[in-house]
Amino acid sequence: MVEEKGPAPIRQFLKTLEGYVKKGDRGALAHIRHGFSEATAYRAWPYIAGWCRNLADDRERSIWLVVSAGFATHQRTVRGSGNLGAVIRQLATGQDARKPVEALKSFDGRFRRLLTCASAEELSLHLPGIIRAAERNGIPVDFEQLFWDLIRWENPEGKVRIKWATSYWAAKIQTEGGENA
Repeated sequence: MVEEKGPAPIRQFLKTLEGYVKKGDRGALAHIRHGFSEATAYRAWPYIAGWCRNLADDRERSIWLVVSAGFATHQRTVRGSGNLGAVIRQLATGQDARKPVEALKSFDGRFRRLLTCASAEELSLHLPGIIRAAERNGIPVDFEQLFWDLIRWENPEGKVRIKWATSYWAAKIQTEGGENA
């Protein structure tokens, strides 16, 4: 599995994907987007094989596939734009930030379902729809952050889940308390 020591290979990988975008290599990007589908993911394997240490490891492969397919969908990454909890909050509230409490209610069940995923592999199955919706709505995604969150998903302390939950619900609590209303 990927270690955090030294230069992060995910950062270099994302630069490689940015190169496909700059060159206008629509064919490569189309193959990479196939990483979202279990049935056609093999089409993205040539693009992740040099980065994924063990392509035969379902967990590791699913992480590289969802991150690369997500990038190929957005064709950019925005470092510092927040974790997936923040992305889903933006999807839920949309342009109407005046009523976040009501807007979040319709997404609560789906968001809670993500938090119950036992593995990064299981979570990766739920992410394509969210990533595509973020792209359609112009909501930026930090794919480097997503990569590391997926790597750490099974951490027994649940820190990634806690960070996602905080990003998703914290402003709701402040709004209900009248501080941000």
